[in-house]
Amino acid sequence: MISGIILAGGAGTRMKGRDKGLEVWHGKALIDHVIEGFLPQVTTLHINANRNHSCYQRRGYPVIEDRTKQLLGPLAGIAVGLEVIQSPWLAVAPCDSPIFPHNYVQRLYHFAQEKQLSLTWVSQNGRDHPLFCLINGKLREALNDFLYSQERRRVLDFFNDHGTALMFSEKLPSFANFNDESSLK
Repeated sequence: MISGIILAGGAGTRMKGRDKGLEVWHGKALIDHVIEGFLPQVTTLHINANRNHSCYQRRGYPVIEDRTKQLLGPLAGIAVGLEVIQSPWLAVAPCDSPIFPHNYVQRLYHFAQEKQLSLTWVSQNGRDHPLFCLINGKLREALNDFLYSQERRRVLDFFNDHGTALMFSEKLPSFANFNDESSLK
């Protein structure tokens, strides 16, 4: 049993403040593309959003906010996801990356089981994509300490201390972020 969370809680600074998940690409919002590919891979789904709640709630999945109003980045969304899940594992997908393999969660899970990892994420062509990850709930306290007590925010700093990446051979644009206006064309 693997729960899922889509991270849509950012400030959209590279999109001039617009909410990336609600930007339209190929006729529908980026979040809808992500839901379509991610939902079959998880048993339950949550959306982490810090604004435009009603727009995200219309998708029919629980919407959860970061613990604080201060935007602390994607680790805050992962942390709140770990707080609400009922399963041992949390799979994560970013709202602004609509193209990804429809079995990446299963691949990460098998890799985590094989290597006895509590955390793993996607790496492709030498580039990490840590927001496509799988994290075990037993890291909840360590993540909260890292984020709220140590006041650290760099995703890969935490990830490298607790897991390792799985290499994916998919060709671009898999895992590409659509996080600025030019990428939506």
